[in-house]
Amino acid sequence: MTSSLAALAAACCLLLPALSLAQTQTQTQTPAIAHGAAEAATPAATGHEAPNEAPHEKLSPSMRPLSPPVRVNHPPRRLPQQAAPYARPAAKPRQPHAPARRQPAMAAPLRAAAALASRLLPRGQHGDKSPRLTVLACADGAPRHGAQGTLYLVQNPGNQLLLGEAGVSHAVRQLHTPLLLVLASADCKAVNTARSDFSALPLAEQRTLLSINVDKGGTPLSAQLDNLDNQVEAAVLHYGGEVEAGRLSVIGAYYDAAGQLGKRGQLVVTSINGERDKATIARLLRQRAVFNAATGIGTPLASNSH
Repeated sequence: MTSSLAALAAACCLLLPALSLAQTQTQTQTPAIAHGAAEAATPAATGHEAPNEAPHEKLSPSMRPLSPPVRVNHPPRRLPQQAAPYARPAAKPRQPHAPARRQPAMAAPLRAAAALASRLLPRGQHGDKSPRLTVLACADGAPRHGAQGTLYLVQNPGNQLLLGEAGVSHAVRQLHTPLLLVLASADCKAVNTARSDFSALPLAEQRTLLSINVDKGGTPLSAQLDNLDNQVEAAVLHYGGEVEAGRLSVIGAYYDAAGQLGKRGQLVVTSINGERDKATIARLLRQRAVFNAATGIGTPLASNSH
C-alpha cells in the first residue's frame, strides 16, 4: 500500500510540467486567431474592397511583322430575282397555231355555177361581202356546202321552189342576190322516182313527189329537163316584180356530167327568165344581158341599180 502511493505521487510530479506547457501555448495562439478574424471582417464592415494583391502581367508586343492580306477573286454570284409584290403572273407560252383546216373542194356542179355567176357579174357590180348567187338544187345531186360569200345554197328533193321557197325568198329579198340558178343533174333521185309509180312509198314521200310534174315512163334526161323548166317558170312567176325591175335573173341550168347534151362536165343553160331559145340564150350570155323580162327583152347590166 505504501509503495503504490509513492508511485502515484511520482507520476503526478512528472505530468504537472507537461500540462503547464500546453496551457501556455494555447493562450499564445488564441489572440493571433482572433486578430486575423478581425482583420478579415474589417473590409466587409467598412464597405471598401480589398486591393488586388497580384496585378495583371503586361505582355510585350510581338516583334513579327504582319503579313500582307491575300487577294481572293470571287466571281460575282447572281442572286435569285425576288418576286415583286402584286406582280403580274408570268405569261403562258404561246401555243403554235394549228394548221388551218382546209375547206373541202366545191363539187363540180356548184363550181360551174359559181363560174357562170363570176362571168355574168364582174367584181364591183355587186357587193362582195354578200352572196351573189342563189342555187336551188336537188338534195341528191349537189353537196351540202358551197363557197362562202359567193353563193347561197338551197337544197330539197327535186330542186322544187315549193319546198325551198323560204330559203330562196330570204336570199332574193333579204340578201338581194341578183342571180337565182335552178340547178338540175342526172343524180336527182326524186325526179327519177316521180316519173314512175311511187304509190308504194310512205305518204310523206308521196306528198313530196306529187309536185314534180313530169311524164310517166319518160327518159331520165327528159324528166330532169321538164322539171327544170317547170321550176324556172314557177320562180319567174313568184318573183315577177324583181324580174321585171331588172333586179333578178332566173336561170335554169343542167350539169351535163355524162355528156348527154354534147358538153360533158359542163353547165348547160337551158332558160333565162323563161326564154328557151338557144340562139337567144347564147346572145344574152355573150352580152351579159341576163337581167330582162320574161319576154326575153335584154337590159344592159350597167343600167341596173341594186
